[in-house]
Amino acid sequence: MQEPLKYEADCLRLVGYVIYHDPWPVIQEENMTQTCDQIDRIWKDEFQCELETDHLMNTQHPIYL
Repeated sequence: MQEPLKYEADCLRLVGYVIYHDPWPVIQEENMTQTCDQIDRIWKDEFQCELETDHLMNTQHPIYL
């Protein structure tokens, strides 16, 4: 969460209580890999390009190269 005080205020305003969560849940490696692969396929099917593409410049993001 980038701005925890705003998050807390928004939660209180919208739902009446703070929604606490674990930002880094424990996920088995195999499940994470399958989920990421599925997201990549869905993105490519929808937008006909790789998820790593910088859509403003239509280039590959340098950290993925």
